[in-house]
Amino acid sequence: MTGLSVLFGEANSLRRGLVVNILLAVGFCFALASVILTYEFYEHLANNRNGALAREAAEIAGQISPAAPELGLDAGALRFQGDAGLYRYTVFDEAMRPVIGGEVVDGLADRVPDAATGKPRFLTLGDTRTAAALTVERDGRRFVVLVSTAARRSGKSDLAKLTHEITEEIHWLAIGIAAILFAAILATRRSLAPLRRVSGEAGAIGPGTTDRRLSTAHLPAEIVPLVTAVNEAFDRLDRGYRAQRDFSSNVAHEVRTPLAILRSAIDQMDDGPFKHDLRNDVHRLEQMFEQLVNLARAEALGVTAFEEVDLHTVALCVAQEMGVAAMRDGKKLAVTGAAGARVQGHAGLLAIALGNLLRNAITYADGTGEIEIEISDNPAGWHVLDRGPGIPDAQKAQLFQRFTRGETGGRQGAGIGLAIVKSVAEAHGATVSVADRPGGGSVFSFLFRTP
Repeated sequence: MTGLSVLFGEANSLRRGLVVNILLAVGFCFALASVILTYEFYEHLANNRNGALAREAAEIAGQISPAAPELGLDAGALRFQGDAGLYRYTVFDEAMRPVIGGEVVDGLADRVPDAATGKPRFLTLGDTRTAAALTVERDGRRFVVLVSTAARRSGKSDLAKLTHEITEEIHWLAIGIAAILFAAILATRRSLAPLRRVSGEAGAIGPGTTDRRLSTAHLPAEIVPLVTAVNEAFDRLDRGYRAQRDFSSNVAHEVRTPLAILRSAIDQMDDGPFKHDLRNDVHRLEQMFEQLVNLARAEALGVTAFEEVDLHTVALCVAQEMGVAAMRDGKKLAVTGAAGARVQGHAGLLAIALGNLLRNAITYADGTGEIEIEISDNPAGWHVLDRGPGIPDAQKAQLFQRFTRGETGGRQGAGIGLAIVKSVAEAHGATVSVADRPGGGSVFSFLFRTP
């Protein structure tokens, strides 16, 4: 699992979807807030600038003295000369002729005559400049004081201010984004905690714990109906499972009894070919019945029944149990390979699977020879090697299907043994396959997947 998956969950998971949706919502809010703050910044900037222009105009108006030279103002001062300062100052007479200062504004006379005395009017000069025009009366004479932003100032300076403000606060912005991301991940994990608990409860339900149900405590209200429906499905499956188990138990009892009676009756018959044939037929029936029972057990296996299994120990036990049958057919059994291969599984069913592979090798291998159980540890599993006739390539794909038999050479079989091996392998997450053995024979492999 990658670091991204640890933080945000697997791809297409509900956890990642929640985190992404939260971040998208926060991103949208952040973008909207940025637009609003930018708008507020420029509006606040304009208000501050207008206030400053109005104050500057009022200051100049307060210094006007009609009887004094140059209206009592210093016409040579910097603020009345060009754009060297922050603002440009110009005083107009009643005819809107500049008395002090050099600002020339087309149409200014048409824009300020109706302005109330003592109240500034804000004007736009050109594309980027703003100004405040204040009309005042001194000694019966009317003057207009115009204070405007310097021509060298433009919107770029305002943008620079905004950029400067953002740059100063960028570390807070980074902290805020990190805090939002952490909060989104934490909120998602807390929200999904009940689902993880329910998933754990569901994973603990198996053939041996069919009475367990998922708890609805502390679950979100939207999830409760789903969990309730799942519990009801478990109830129906439990009833079906119990009915099937009871039926299998009854069938096993009912079948074993007449088979035992039949065998007893055959044993009381006089020796001869007929008795021998009947005994073999009963033996095949018993073997087929046991294989069918084992196949049902393998398909009903649940991971809750798993425990650590030593593959070497299982191989030795199976080899000891089947050694007599192998010797009767003139064959030897050998256990080789790794001595410490361990897996999680069901020891009983794994022994049944390996026993079926050995029985298959003993039955179909021609002549005398050695059958080898080779244990591997990477990946963990068994290889059963024989010197039989081999399996044609056309039959290998169907060999592990139920009631499918390869070339038997006249030998009897129900075609269930290898199907049992496949069912046990699938229950353990393992794979089973067959390949040709160099020098003749077959190699049946039962291998667990690497974690």
